[in-house]
Amino acid sequence: MNYEIPKKWIHAVNEGNVDQIMDCYCPSACLFATFSAKPIKTMAGIQNYFVNFTSREGAGVSLQEESLVLEDWGQEGYGAIGLYEFFYMENGMQVRHPARFSFMVKSDPTQKIQHHHSSLIPDS
Repeated sequence: MNYEIPKKWIHAVNEGNVDQIMDCYCPSACLFATFSAKPIKTMAGIQNYFVNFTSREGAGVSLQEESLVLEDWGQEGYGAIGLYEFFYMENGMQVRHPARFSFMVKSDPTQKIQHHHSSLIPDS
């Protein structure tokens, strides 16, 4: 199984390349986004979310490599869970938001994200 989606997604976010980000998602994907109160259930909604995020100055995400867990689900696909940190500039200062994520990736030939859940890590 090729487990490329987490790193492909992070690279696309860090490049600010919304087309590459969108290429990581199935047409029927659902995103429970870090900075959105409601699930995003359309490709247009997911695209809008990432257009808004990547348009912030210095926007990106860093993966905590040691936290990444990949679970092979055979013909169904695989799961990827771990920790990452979103960052961007605001009023000349870098803002960082530690978060946790899970990707459910279909194993069809395209290997795209079917479900993506991301949430901020509480302070305590």
